[in-house]
Amino acid sequence: MASRTFGPILRGERSKVDQSMVNNLLAIFDDEKFMKEMVDTHAPDEGDVDVQSLFLLVDNTLRGTTAIADSVVNPKGTQGSGSPALKPPKEGFNPPLAAINEVACEITCKALDTKNVRETMISIFHELSSYSWVNKAVITLSSLALFYGDFWRLTQIQPSDKLAESMAILKGLPAITMPSDVQKIQVYGVLNEMIKTTLDMTECIVEFEHDSKDVPELSTAIDIPSSVYQIIISVLACSIQFTSLISHADDYKGKELPTFARKVNMIHHTIRRHFEDYKHKKGEIREYQRLQRLFNAPTDNVELIKALLYIKDHPQPLYIGSKKTTDMVESLRRKNVMLLISDLKLTSHDLSTLLKIYSERKFHEERYEIVWVPIIEQEGEDVINQFKNLQSQMPWYSVHSLALINKVAIKIIKEKWHFRQETIVTVLDPQGRLSNKNAMSMIRLWGWDAFPFTDSVGASLWSKPGISWFELLATDMVIPKINEAIKSQKYILLYGAEVTKAIQEIEEPVKKIIEDGVPLVAYNVTKNQLFWSRLESCMHSKLQTKADVHEPLMQDILSLYTNFKKDGGFAILTRGSQVVINDSIVDVTRVLSQYETNWKKQVKGNEKPFDKAFKEHRDRDFVLPRCRHFYIPNMVGYLPEDVKCPVCPRMMKNIVKFECCHGAH
Repeated sequence: MASRTFGPILRGERSKVDQSMVNNLLAIFDDEKFMKEMVDTHAPDEGDVDVQSLFLLVDNTLRGTTAIADSVVNPKGTQGSGSPALKPPKEGFNPPLAAINEVACEITCKALDTKNVRETMISIFHELSSYSWVNKAVITLSSLALFYGDFWRLTQIQPSDKLAESMAILKGLPAITMPSDVQKIQVYGVLNEMIKTTLDMTECIVEFEHDSKDVPELSTAIDIPSSVYQIIISVLACSIQFTSLISHADDYKGKELPTFARKVNMIHHTIRRHFEDYKHKKGEIREYQRLQRLFNAPTDNVELIKALLYIKDHPQPLYIGSKKTTDMVESLRRKNVMLLISDLKLTSHDLSTLLKIYSERKFHEERYEIVWVPIIEQEGEDVINQFKNLQSQMPWYSVHSLALINKVAIKIIKEKWHFRQETIVTVLDPQGRLSNKNAMSMIRLWGWDAFPFTDSVGASLWSKPGISWFELLATDMVIPKINEAIKSQKYILLYGAEVTKAIQEIEEPVKKIIEDGVPLVAYNVTKNQLFWSRLESCMHSKLQTKADVHEPLMQDILSLYTNFKKDGGFAILTRGSQVVINDSIVDVTRVLSQYETNWKKQVKGNEKPFDKAFKEHRDRDFVLPRCRHFYIPNMVGYLPEDVKCPVCPRMMKNIVKFECCHGAH
């Protein structure tokens, strides 16, 4: 290393040197190439220092010292604040004195050769190369603490202590304690705050290193080498500034100090923000682990429901709509609880169905309750108003504030109960065990008849003799007056397509067939949201029973949905509730369009009824598609492992696909 010479700096040259120091120090803050050179010097050995014990000494020293400096710089502002509480040092701890003293020399006397700030940094990093990253920062800060603390401690001397008084005068202390320039004393205040800031960001990385050992997934939440580099520069800047202040008491007023302070504050803000983010993420990990254990092995429904809410500061987090009052979670103990989990788009039909269930006397006699758990990502006054409006329509329990929903619990709900914006109803028994992960599908299909909404009830409902998926979909509630057509054994055509042209093409021959006297009623259900909701509920409820997807009922439902979603549209022809054909709208339209020319005579001549003539003509013209596919909507946790092809003996391939229809079916 090149030799350096030290000597007095002439008063006339002071401003130029000061500016050179400012430029050099500020430049290396953001010099990534130079930082990499310093990082590359890192060569730690096994015999490192106990960083926690060393930092405790540094923390005690600087907290005590900065408090003294505050009392001198601003005596009125610190009245009554007292001395900071300092922790006892660890017995038997031996700090690395040689390294501390060597670095102290580097950041004080040698650093005054301001043209070689980079050389000072190089010397510090080489001196500390064998220490851990955090120890590098703490040892460097120790050196400043020793120097800074030794100076300010002399302000506490008794008048009778002439030795200490003489030392204080030699150090220039009267220039601070009895200043003739108010601006000068303010500069010391700025520097003192900068040292506090440097101490705080050092504490962040010390705590992070110690605290993150048991969460390796967060080990890179703070860039430790970069942070240490920035801290050491900050310490060097503080030391140079302080040395300059006490060495040139007559003319040096620290004009460039605010520039340093702003830069150090920016660095501190970044490190502190990363540290707070880390603590938040670690807290979430710990809370997630706690909730996982609770969800996996619940012992009480109250404890599980409490886990969904932030109740520490809210002893009565639940609002009872029918009583217009709040209550404790404990009021749900020893009850069966249906957790209604939804966003603000809970449909009026779902709400109406639940209200009917809630009004049943047996529901309450069997000790059942409903609790609304709103999962809402948005914020703002409009959201709060929508929440309150929806809550006002519910007589059951709900959270009285959106802020009470545990964000970590939301993650568990999404993972374990598969909440994906669509409303679900999770049923818990009094011990907090799952009776049904999602009873919403059976509630939509059967309402009160599905009580008590357990998985076994769902399986029983689907196993009833003669159950018809068409009758579950086609009710007066979904399609007005369709029951009359079913009872009178009319031909019924249900169809739907997302492309208007497909609708127009099927309606043209249908109109002519009806005009020709065929007892056919037709319904376009493309925009009938209730129809689609019930169709998805059929699929979901059936899959929940672990049904054999090879059975005709399941394949019919999957075919209908696939025809609509992937084959341009669907069309179902029935006679009463008996399904004649369940096919794509394109194939059905082609057969209906040939009615006038190809098979009208069979129907009008009473050779064959309309449905049989249609089916024969369709089967004759049917061409086996090259590939057959089923489209199954988002039903995480219930997807079948394998599905048999409905037109050949092979098993179908499982292809995962993600899709967004922007709210449309």
